[in-house]
Amino acid sequence: MTPPTRKVRLALSAFPAFLAAPLLAIGLSWYPAPAHASIDTEALASLTGLRLVDPLTVPTLSDMVVRAGLDTLGTPYVWGGEDPEGGFDCSGLTQFVYREIAGLELPRTARAQRHEGTAVSKKQLKPGDLVFFATRRRGGVSHVGIYIGQNQFVHAPTRGSTVRIDSLDNRYWSRHYVAARRYLDTAPAAAPEGHLVAKADTAAQ
Repeated sequence: MTPPTRKVRLALSAFPAFLAAPLLAIGLSWYPAPAHASIDTEALASLTGLRLVDPLTVPTLSDMVVRAGLDTLGTPYVWGGEDPEGGFDCSGLTQFVYREIAGLELPRTARAQRHEGTAVSKKQLKPGDLVFFATRRRGGVSHVGIYIGQNQFVHAPTRGSTVRIDSLDNRYWSRHYVAARRYLDTAPAAAPEGHLVAKADTAAQ
């Protein structure tokens, strides 16, 4: 039976601290150089011998999905719940996080969410993927959580509990694991304009 839905949007002020640092970093990377600066053309490296420098650390959507899931730790489980104030059930949590962070409207139930996105093997799991379980005797997907890395996932388990982290290595969850799906493109985004992405690898010369 599909839980009732309630459309409660998360206030935009919920995540500013998480976003402020990377946004500031991006702004600084775009700051123009002094007008009198010049480049010695003889010092420009050819394409041969270039090496990447440390990229600007900007959270991906997958990173933000994980962080948003972790921000709900301790929220009470409520059947049919789909927001931090009213509590979450398992699919309400995943739907809420993906809607607020990625702008994706996932189906309301775990069973339906399993049919969206792209199938991912257990060995290929990446943070932000959803992991699905069959926890009822009659079989079929009945539970979902957000994979956060290191074989762990965050989820809203059951009545009387709160949102928490569990391990896929746990005997119970390992036995009931069914599948995983990916909804986000995990390819790295292009570096911001003006950010140095490579320099001459003089050590190889």
